[in-house]
Amino acid sequence: MKRREFIKGSAAATLFAGGCGTLGGGFDAEGHPEGAGRLNVAIIGCGTMGRDNMWGFLRDPRARVTVTCDPVRRTKAHGYSGDWEKKVWGGREELRDIADKFYGDKGCRAVADWREVVADPTVDAVCITTPDHWHAIIAIAAMNAGKHVYCQKPLALSITEGREMCKAAAANRVVFQVGSQQRSAAEFRQAAELVRNGYLGDCRTCTVGLSWPKNDYTALGFPRNTTPGKPPEWWGVNEAEWNMWQGPAEHWPDNAFIPGIHGPMTWRWGERTGGGGITDWGAHHIDILQWALGTELDGPVAIENFTSDIDKVSDRYYAWPSRFSFDIVYADGFRATVCDCDKNGGLSGLVFHSSKGDLSVCRGKITKPAHLASWKESDLLDSETRLHRSRGSHESDFIDGICDRNWKTACPCEIGHRSITIAHLANSCAKTGVKSLKWDAQKETSDNAVINARADVKRHNGWKLV
Repeated sequence: MKRREFIKGSAAATLFAGGCGTLGGGFDAEGHPEGAGRLNVAIIGCGTMGRDNMWGFLRDPRARVTVTCDPVRRTKAHGYSGDWEKKVWGGREELRDIADKFYGDKGCRAVADWREVVADPTVDAVCITTPDHWHAIIAIAAMNAGKHVYCQKPLALSITEGREMCKAAAANRVVFQVGSQQRSAAEFRQAAELVRNGYLGDCRTCTVGLSWPKNDYTALGFPRNTTPGKPPEWWGVNEAEWNMWQGPAEHWPDNAFIPGIHGPMTWRWGERTGGGGITDWGAHHIDILQWALGTELDGPVAIENFTSDIDKVSDRYYAWPSRFSFDIVYADGFRATVCDCDKNGGLSGLVFHSSKGDLSVCRGKITKPAHLASWKESDLLDSETRLHRSRGSHESDFIDGICDRNWKTACPCEIGHRSITIAHLANSCAKTGVKSLKWDAQKETSDNAVINARADVKRHNGWKLV
């Protein structure tokens, strides 16, 4: 049933005059009339980034968080700290309680199954902050139901999933924001504008450092524990909820919970649920590279010189390299070397090398060459390229796109897909031993059949992409 038909036939739709001029759904949001109701947002995935993104929506008066969704009820192992006992809590009930306390009422409800959210006509938009293996299935279902989508990075677990997400966003005319929040940060925008407009002079190379200096599954201090068992009691899941958490990921023997790849912050290192450091931070810094080069809707022509330590660290549990280096080559000859932080002087960020000096940028800091020391964005000429300026947070930029259809979000689905595609190609090189490949960004195919065969991942347990 189409969402428009569902809303017309649902009594629930009459109970809520939705946000930004909608009626219990974001499908036809064309503007934000004075006095219109607030946008109802559901948080799907109540872990580290779910909590972080939820605060972005709580603080925007145009939105209201009405649903928190996660198979996990409450968990104490939450956040970027390596100390399991002192972390703040997560889970659907924890985030629901935060929302209720913020609003001063009991207007938020907690559910375990995301399908309940998608079927709810009072939900205008969803914020998907699950592990990577769930992104595409949930996002496509939500868009087909007419809901706007904020989806955390990495956008998808495969190139095929990303392309299908782009198709759904276009077909359903919904607003989409990828959680690549560096595009809403002034230092990254300024760096991209300097490169785009030629202020660096002859700039033909860049070094992109990904992740933490340690850049592996132990970097955050979580135990590398591969002992099979059941989900810990403090995670608060029953078997049905545990199966929902796994979703399309293949189960391990005896449907085991393995702390080192299933626990909070560790799932990224299992091939069934994440893509390791290359997709985790590549979704951020490779995205900024594409922004600076103006290739965000296209891509490179080749990946070359791939090397990694995957033979040393890869096993049936930990699938991805922690030490790596590869070159991204563009049609005009520009070459970016992407590597782990240790090969970039410990910097998680980008260094553009030029005839007039280096420009480096990381979170919260931009270091310009001497001739640009006093340069300000206001110095840009009218004839020069001015990149997207979010008016506030990355979450608010998403809401701006819903309330004003003339406003383009900082990172639409297509842009997020193009950036993470490069990381997926690098991961495929890691898994296959391919060192170099040519890439046709328009056809989204390479000259290597082995790489092309890895364009998608297998989905299990009866779950389908569309």
